[in-house]
Amino acid sequence: MKLIVFDIDGTLTQTNEVDSRCFEEALRVVLGVEEFDTCWENYQFVTDSGVAQEVSQRYRDRPINGAEMTALHEKIVELLKKNPVSAFAEIPGAVDFFQSLVDSEDFAVALATGANELSARYKLETAGIDFEGIPLATSSDAVVREHIMLHAMDRASQKHERAFSEIVYFGDAVWDVNATANLGWQFIGIGGKVLDGFIDYRNSEEILNRLR
Repeated sequence: MKLIVFDIDGTLTQTNEVDSRCFEEALRVVLGVEEFDTCWENYQFVTDSGVAQEVSQRYRDRPINGAEMTALHEKIVELLKKNPVSAFAEIPGAVDFFQSLVDSEDFAVALATGANELSARYKLETAGIDFEGIPLATSSDAVVREHIMLHAMDRASQKHERAFSEIVYFGDAVWDVNATANLGWQFIGIGGKVLDGFIDYRNSEEILNRLR
């Protein structure tokens, strides 16, 4: 059995823009930092927790504490909820493709995202993606993207009571490509920002051929 692990923002949901905007505003409100680098590629760990830690250290000269991290995650969701449902649309074909893999006996499915758990769940629910019972790992579990992905793998392995013959990660950004390579997993790009991928899931048969 192969394990298929999905990122969320830009991979299953069209939420990169709204997520970044709400994340930036939450950092300003919770950490009290008005100006900071918003080019995420410049950060060591491109996850909610990783960026928050680095912003705090770089611009406040002290680490973020647990209460602030919790407040940050809650503020992000509060801000997300102020946006219309249309801001959380699926990547075309994502809902059906995701469900087809969940229903298949050939694949196990998991989710691994750099977003925090509260925002990840809200975006999936609002986009109409049924993730009930699907192993989920987020930046609430770890700071480093590779560690988040390994958490997802471990939870999927526990659920299915087996190791997997192969692991494939669906992502949309360069940090997804790098993390997948570091783990020795296979990668399939979504959204057109990375090479050798697909714009969306409407050509599902071609994507499935890549997975077989």
